[in-house]
Amino acid sequence: MRTMVGVTLTLAAFLGSPAAGAARTLAVPADKGWMHAQTRVVLRPQVAGLTRRSLSDSTETEHDVTAQFESADHATFATLYLFHSALPEVPVWFDRARAALETRDLFRHAAPASEAPIAFVASGTIPAALRQTYAIVDGPNRSTALAVMPLGEWLMVLRMTGRGNSATLDRQLTDFVTALRLPQDAAAHPAAPIVACPSALAYGKAKMVKPETTDLLLSFLGAMAVEEKKTEPAPVSTRPWCREGEPGDGFAAYRREDETDGFGLALQDAGRVAWTRLSVASQFAAQQRAGERLVKASTWAVTLSDVDGRTLTFPSFTALPTPKQVFEDISKQRPLGSALGKQVTIDSKAMQ
Repeated sequence: MRTMVGVTLTLAAFLGSPAAGAARTLAVPADKGWMHAQTRVVLRPQVAGLTRRSLSDSTETEHDVTAQFESADHATFATLYLFHSALPEVPVWFDRARAALETRDLFRHAAPASEAPIAFVASGTIPAALRQTYAIVDGPNRSTALAVMPLGEWLMVLRMTGRGNSATLDRQLTDFVTALRLPQDAAAHPAAPIVACPSALAYGKAKMVKPETTDLLLSFLGAMAVEEKKTEPAPVSTRPWCREGEPGDGFAAYRREDETDGFGLALQDAGRVAWTRLSVASQFAAQQRAGERLVKASTWAVTLSDVDGRTLTFPSFTALPTPKQVFEDISKQRPLGSALGKQVTIDSKAMQ
C-alpha cells in the first residue's frame, strides 16, 4: 500500500526530496502527543486502547504522514495515513485504497461485511467519510477494515487489522475514530461510493509532443492561479465524481460526470494526481472570435500534482489521451519543469 513504483523511480532525481524516497522518522517521545500543524490533528500516545508505535513522514513538510498503532496483546493493528491532495475527494481515495487492499494476496479472499461501503460521521454532523469492514477466512488475522475521512484539503486513511471477527473490528474502528477527536471539516459534504461514469470519453489519436516554452509557462501560470483561488470561498460543486474506464495497474481515472475534455489520474492510493486537460494556450485559442484562424492545433497538457503542492509538467498530446497514455507519460518521460508556489523551474535538457 502507498507505493509509487515506476513513477517514483523516474521522478526521484528531479524532485530531490524525501517524497520520492525513504520516509523520515518524526522524533516524538513515546509518551507525548504530536500535533500536525496544518490540520491540527493530534495523535496521542494511546488511542482507544492502541499504543502509537511509530510516526514518519515521506516529505520534508509533513504532507504525507504515517502513524502505526498496536494493542498490548498484538491482536489489533492500526495504520493512519494523513496526506494532502490536489483532489481531496473521499470517494476517489476510498476507491483507490479499497483497490489496493483487495488486490493484496493477503486479502484476496476477504469478504466485505456489508454490500457496499458505508458513509459515516467522523467529525461534525455530516456523513462525509466512508468505511468498509472485511472478514478474512484464513490466517491468524480474521478481519480487516478501511476508512477514509476528510480534513479540508487533507485526507486521513485508517487501516485496521485484527484477530477478532469483523463485527468486533468494526466496533474498534468506531472507537478509534471517536478517540481521534478529528477537527470538523467546514467544507465536508455527504460521501457516496464511486461508480463508473455513465458514458466513456471520446479519445482521439493522441500523439506525444513537447510543448513550446510559452505553453509551458502558461501551464504553470494556470496552476498557480488555481492555488491562489483556494484562499477564496468557492461554492461546493454538486456534480459527483465517477470512475472513467477500467482501472490500470496502480492507477485509475476520475472526473466529474459532466466533464468531457479531461480527467484526473489517481496514482496508487497516496494522494498524488496526474491531470490531463486542454492546455491553457489552446483554451485561449478556442476563445477567439468565430472566423478567426487558430494559430496552431489544440494540445492536451499533462501535469502531476504532488502531495507537497509541487506541480510537474510533462510532454503534451495532440488529442485527449487515454489514462494508460497519461500514466506512461509520467512514468517514462522526464518532467519538463516544476512549480512550487511562485517558483518555476524549467529543465532545459528535457525541452531539447
